[in-house]
Amino acid sequence: MAREAARWGRGVLIAAWLAAPAAALAQPPASRQAQEAALEKILQAEDARDADAIRQAMAAGAHRRVGIRALGRLEQPELIRYVAPALSDAVGIRAEAAWALAQLARTPEAVAQVQPLLVDRAAQDAESGLWEVWGEMAAALGRLPYATAEQAALTEAVLAEHLPAPDSFAEPETSAVMGSVRGLEALVRVSGKVAVLQPRTWDRLRWSATSPRPPADPRSAWIRRLAMAALVSGGETTVFVIDSALADRDTEVRRLGAAAAGADGPLADRDRLLRRALTDADAQVRFEALRSWGRRLQTTTCAPIRAAVKDPDPHVMLQAVDLLGAPCPESEGPPTELNALIETPSVGPRNWHAPAHALVALARRSPNQARRFLPRFTTHPIWQVRMYAARAAGAIGSVGVLTAFGSDPHPNVREAALSALIEAKRPEAADAALAALASDDHRLVLTATHGLTGPDVTPRAVPALLAALVRLTAQGKDTSRDPRMAILDRLQALGSRNLARALDAYLTDFDPAVAAKAADILSAWDGSPRTPAPRPMRAPAPTLAAIEELRDRRLRVTVAGRGSFDVALDVDFAPLSSARIAGRAGEGYYNGLTFHRVAPNFVIQGGSPGANEYAGDVRFMRDEVGLHRRGTVGISTRGRDTGDAQIFVNLVDSPRLDHQYTVFGTVVAGMDVVDGILEGDVIERVERVGP
Repeated sequence: MAREAARWGRGVLIAAWLAAPAAALAQPPASRQAQEAALEKILQAEDARDADAIRQAMAAGAHRRVGIRALGRLEQPELIRYVAPALSDAVGIRAEAAWALAQLARTPEAVAQVQPLLVDRAAQDAESGLWEVWGEMAAALGRLPYATAEQAALTEAVLAEHLPAPDSFAEPETSAVMGSVRGLEALVRVSGKVAVLQPRTWDRLRWSATSPRPPADPRSAWIRRLAMAALVSGGETTVFVIDSALADRDTEVRRLGAAAAGADGPLADRDRLLRRALTDADAQVRFEALRSWGRRLQTTTCAPIRAAVKDPDPHVMLQAVDLLGAPCPESEGPPTELNALIETPSVGPRNWHAPAHALVALARRSPNQARRFLPRFTTHPIWQVRMYAARAAGAIGSVGVLTAFGSDPHPNVREAALSALIEAKRPEAADAALAALASDDHRLVLTATHGLTGPDVTPRAVPALLAALVRLTAQGKDTSRDPRMAILDRLQALGSRNLARALDAYLTDFDPAVAAKAADILSAWDGSPRTPAPRPMRAPAPTLAAIEELRDRRLRVTVAGRGSFDVALDVDFAPLSSARIAGRAGEGYYNGLTFHRVAPNFVIQGGSPGANEYAGDVRFMRDEVGLHRRGTVGISTRGRDTGDAQIFVNLVDSPRLDHQYTVFGTVVAGMDVVDGILEGDVIERVERVGP
């Protein structure tokens, strides 16, 4: 299933391309050496985000598909005119052009330009019966960010026509149905504010979600998943649809059924539907049902939640513990389960989670009870436990504990305590924030900038902010962008033109965002425009030899106490990311780091030296966006082209991440290991395996 996810997740219809006439795919004669040189130039130009260089490398017709993909990833609407002609090329290139055009359509004007091109091409492919490539046009049409109801209605009409219907004997091609549900799911999710689908379309989506096509066709499950996802996003599920979903043989469809049972709005039989989902054999379905119960039915009874505290799956159990931090009916009595879990906080690397979660839950529900347990957690040898203790102290209002955590040896503990002080608007937050500005931890410094408030703070804050800015800049890390931008924001708010000389140097900063921010501040202070002149620092340019050396290779990730899982690298679709991650793995970069973020039924994320979102590799990575299906592996970012070599694995299909985050590989062995990873699990090593 993971391999099928990779094939369909890329949206690259390999079979269709291979079936295309050889003449249609022919390129001008060129030596193998010239072809390889052209491909390397395109890859290096894409890494440099140089549109002109990409077009020059494509000029001789070499590697046109790769070049079109690279142009699309630049997301510059002015490039539409260079990509649009490729809609008349061979089917494989047409599919790539559809993806690229949708990626380039970032403005209302660009959407108005691209939509008729895709509609016209889709009509031609439908007339020719080329349903696989028609499906790519349909998916691209659906993901355009429409500004008007008329635009959305036009796309709906194109897509809905090729959905199956219960009152029709016509059986559309499976490829056409696949394209239609892909497009409609994206249309509802991306343009839901203007897209008001017709009742007939919703009926057809319900039919697509509940009427399995041939089981032998792997697309059958994808169709049901996407149709269900569209119905959930649009709030158009029914009891019948949910019942059908909960009986589906596909885990992902059942999970979506459990999510639908907890959606907003009236729903008859909600209690029965969720109780059914809570008994599912798959933990992902039980987790989703439990989350839905907490959202919709916890005020009526906590009995299913309390029962789930004994669930054999740790993620389901921890979700139940977290939910018990919210009120339950008074008639059911206090949550004694929490007290029992808290009694003995374990020092085992995989046994601390339940007591720590229980402490935070009890602090939210019964602060006085939690207060007596807190001391045994504040000195715990595992820093994650102390971080949870800081969160509990914040819920309780234990200011003394929070201020004491200001000297904790781990920055994530200090950050949790500082965040709690800031959220509570405590006067102690300012002193704690000033002390935190001396840290090199990006997340802690970023949080500290939010705590510098109060009438007497400015005289002390400005020199501390300037010192932190100088120190972080001297380290020369792209990943310092977020804290440095936050520092500049605070300097702009607290300072005046007398600081202009101190900020002049940042007009030529290595980070274009920082240079632009400095120019904005100085222009506002001086009353005259200032021009940024950044001097970026780049990672070494990728070579084709380094990328090709990875072909058919895997990365084996060994996790302490869990085992290992293998990631097949997609060097064709994400060559730059594959080379960067494999290179860092070969250097031992990941050894000893952790999975610091575990979000069940979403992702696990790891590979941060600071075990947080804001600490990663020194140089940013370029995005190579794709489709996110269960088992695909991506790169964490905080904005376009800000990947820092932190990786995440999708635990479920996540269409909302599609075309936003890089996908560079797929888990092809050990997905059960991935599913069982807990927060803080250690990456013993990442090694390259294969021929």
